[in-house]
Amino acid sequence: MAILKTDAVVLKGWKMGETSKILSLYTKDFGKVKVVAKGGRNPKSPFRGCLEPLTTIRIIYYDKRTRDLQLLSKADLIDPHSRIIGDMERTTLGLAAAELVDRAVTGEESLPQVYDLLTSVLRGFNEQEDFLEAILWYFESHFMHLMGYKPKWDHCLDCNQSLGKEGGFFQPQSGGLVCSQCGVQKGGLVVEGETLEILFWLQRCGLEEVVQLKPSPSQKSEIRKMFDLYFKSHIDHMQSLRSLGFYYQLTDHPSS
Repeated sequence: MAILKTDAVVLKGWKMGETSKILSLYTKDFGKVKVVAKGGRNPKSPFRGCLEPLTTIRIIYYDKRTRDLQLLSKADLIDPHSRIIGDMERTTLGLAAAELVDRAVTGEESLPQVYDLLTSVLRGFNEQEDFLEAILWYFESHFMHLMGYKPKWDHCLDCNQSLGKEGGFFQPQSGGLVCSQCGVQKGGLVVEGETLEILFWLQRCGLEEVVQLKPSPSQKSEIRKMFDLYFKSHIDHMQSLRSLGFYYQLTDHPSS
């Protein structure tokens, strides 16, 4: 058994027994890890304030290779992201990013870039204003790349011609789009050229810039559908993110 120390983001948590809690964590040094915090739900627990989803913590845990659930020994709060927790829009977007990581990552392979990306977008949700959904788009775009299935937004998959302002037909299983001519027989999700420009820009811009986006309703709808279809095509047993469903209800139908 090894005693390991690392920084981590709490992806999700659920009750265990009378007072304990199980956590799914994405760690900086050891990938995704599941731990049990014994007595973690006790009001006098030393873990108090460190076990909520989307918090960044520094942990010490006992790791045994032969078991799936490790034992949390100590947790110290690094960043509670208090503005996220106090705001429903920020909360649902942050949970969507955490949910995507929890579903997409299955093993404990270390990928510090994913940890750095996740913590940076959580800080963005906590600090930025304006169009916050663009921060999630930024996360999804860069997460695709880190996981090894970066899409091709700018050229036709078949003839390699620039898609230009005409847009194309989205082929999620193939990793990109085909132009209007090549897509006559194949079909797919029709995507505007200006939508592709946004996606292409997301792969190259800085995180602090993305909230300045002002997409039209049709562009917003296309980008949402594209990310959803793409992850479903490339991640086994992937379903639509539940947290995003709440976010769409909150922002698209605020009075319902």
